[in-house]
Amino acid sequence: MEPELFDPSRDPHADLAAARTAAAADGKDILLALGARWCPDCTAFEDWTHDPEVAELLQRKYHLVTVSVGTDRGQRDQNNDIDADFNHPIAGGIPSLSVLNPEGKIRFDSADGEFARARKMKPADLLDFLRFGR
Repeated sequence: MEPELFDPSRDPHADLAAARTAAAADGKDILLALGARWCPDCTAFEDWTHDPEVAELLQRKYHLVTVSVGTDRGQRDQNNDIDADFNHPIAGGIPSLSVLNPEGKIRFDSADGEFARARKMKPADLLDFLRFGR
């Protein structure tokens, strides 16, 4: 069984370091997703990762790193240093997505809150974001 996304027990610093190491070796980008288990839009994003087309694109082009921002409904201050390190992408809502180059620098992100209404969106919206950026 796959681990759940936005697991609050994971160490996001270790996950990011591992993704950077892997990305340096294979040249893939890193997809950094900040969200929470209590958030219905975040669970919609998680569902999308099981869509065959999304899963294939993620596997082929990205190292996915998910970071929990809180365990209680409305909480967004867990791992706030990660949020700060990447220009506060959760300010626009969660889930927030940042595409990082293999060195960990932001290529583009969803800081405008594009995915804060994910439950009303489709996997194709994520595919468009990942394929075409902003």
